[in-house]
Amino acid sequence: MASSRELQLSEALFAAYDIVARTDEALAPALREYGITATTAHLLWAIDPSEPAPSMREAASRVHCTPQNVTFMCQQLEARGLVERTTSPADQRQRVIAITPLGRSAREMIVELVSTGSPLALKDADALERIAGLLR
Repeated sequence: MASSRELQLSEALFAAYDIVARTDEALAPALREYGITATTAHLLWAIDPSEPAPSMREAASRVHCTPQNVTFMCQQLEARGLVERTTSPADQRQRVIAITPLGRSAREMIVELVSTGSPLALKDADALERIAGLLR
């Protein structure tokens, strides 16, 4: 028989999974329109066009995967015209991921869909702060 703590942990994990699954459902229109997966959408979201283009290693860190996975995802995003990999202006040995104008549009759609369609979108600022604090 599971302990009270194990049951609580299970409930918390299922609740977190439910938020992710429902957020992915909210992303479906963008995924279909741009022919990408939720994982590649996450990478696109992690590239803030108002900041310098991140290196492949930095992008991997942001989306919690290996640089090899980011390379694979970048190939998919490049094939759809959403990003370009270029040489870093600061270090010629590094490659950076620059978002294209089409990529900006896709990213804006992703952010909008997640911001309005996620179950968390219904929470007030205090609740969001508590949730983020707990998840950190």
